[in-house]
Amino acid sequence: MKNIVSVQSTVLNDKVGNHAARSILSSRGYKFYEIPTVILTSHKGVKNTIQISDNNLNPWIIFKKVKQTYKLSLNDLTIVGYTPNLKVSKLISKIIKIQNRVILDPVMGDIGIGLYVEKDVANFFKKIMTKVKYISANFFEWSYLNNKDVINYNLGEIIADLKSFTKRFNSQVLIRSVPKNKKLINILCNKNDIFIIETPYINFKERFHGAGDQSTALYAHYISKKNTTRQILENVTNDIYSILLENKAYAKLERRKFRAKNLNNL
Repeated sequence: MKNIVSVQSTVLNDKVGNHAARSILSSRGYKFYEIPTVILTSHKGVKNTIQISDNNLNPWIIFKKVKQTYKLSLNDLTIVGYTPNLKVSKLISKIIKIQNRVILDPVMGDIGIGLYVEKDVANFFKKIMTKVKYISANFFEWSYLNNKDVINYNLGEIIADLKSFTKRFNSQVLIRSVPKNKKLINILCNKNDIFIIETPYINFKERFHGAGDQSTALYAHYISKKNTTRQILENVTNDIYSILLENKAYAKLERRKFRAKNLNNL
């Protein structure tokens, strides 16, 4: 049984952060170790959410104790997600420094919302993104990390930036929900391969919280299974699409399997 370490928010009332990762990964047979970065009563996008901060909630100290208690390996996949402030980001950077296989989910904003973290936290993600093996980001987050405007950031530029970044830093990057012609595109790129998948846009009446966190957990799962680049993208996309369909009660969208398109020759 493999280990997964998850360094994210602990949220009391929504399936996001560590709760989302646990729901995905525990059911798939992983030993799941949860390191809270903050405690929230609900998702940050929910009105009247309370953020419960405490000086004793130190993710670096918790990580060290968990690592010692359960004999965790430096090669255990480690998800790093929501970071509430610069103080915590500095503590998390210590975890990133010693773990060999980190999946960074730079939780900081979305299209239609903008940033919902302080700029110093967003800039922390800019610095640390070059230090990790894997990145799982939505389109807004990838655009911000690359100093691009989501309105004018076309698919050709995104692909060129992904190829350049992954070759330079020997990493793999999953970009979720790039809008194009009333569809959404997911992209997975490493220094050798790049694939894309188009899915229908689902018009939820209310914003669905946790899809990104669950996608990142699925990404961790298929990395652990040593899927190919194409298989990882297809499996993550198809799984999260099924989860989204289960959580809507109106638009009639067919259940289907999406196939990835190879862009290696572009």
